[in-house]
Amino acid sequence: MDENRRIAEQLREAAQLIDAQGGSAYRVAAYRRAADETARLLTPLRALFDAQGRAGLQAIPGVGAGISSAIAELLINGSWSMLEALRGAHAEPRPHPHREPPAVLPGAALLLEIDRQYREKAAAGKLPLIAPKRFNPGGKPWLPVMHAQRGEWHFTALFSNTARAHQLGHTHDWVVIYFYDGDHREGQCTVVTETRGALAGRRVVRGRELEGAKSAA
Repeated sequence: MDENRRIAEQLREAAQLIDAQGGSAYRVAAYRRAADETARLLTPLRALFDAQGRAGLQAIPGVGAGISSAIAELLINGSWSMLEALRGAHAEPRPHPHREPPAVLPGAALLLEIDRQYREKAAAGKLPLIAPKRFNPGGKPWLPVMHAQRGEWHFTALFSNTARAHQLGHTHDWVVIYFYDGDHREGQCTVVTETRGALAGRRVVRGRELEGAKSAA
């Protein structure tokens, strides 16, 4: 399989997983369209990227700012962090110099609300479960995943399945939230229970603790 078709298949897989996990039909359709356009493209994606950078990818019909970043990540790293998360193989994010983050980030109050809903639904057994490929030798489906939409924002939330979370025993405390704007530009954050200082015992967005504290005040 040539590289264009391999990347198209990964875009289709993302669409299929989002659909199966109850995610946004808009995102599903966008990834499928980008996959179709990528599969029929005559120019190799790598040659296009090498010559024109992400702007060359973004010029492909159906491939906007966010999906061009995903394709660039696949070309650079050989993997796509969002797809790995959907597969249940979430790991620490790898550097990706061509990722274009959302122009504006979702507020901490909104992220904390997504975190609350995710943990409540996970505890009630109301979410689909996926079988992580890391730290899961028995292949058991234990990791709840939630997709949600609030305004233009699309969210994917799941417990952290990183080596660090396992080492510290926080696999059912740390929640990784991926967020996407209307152009599929991707960002992510981790929500944790603070263990020190004035915010001890409260849920906070890591790196945005003071913003979250003001929102909850």
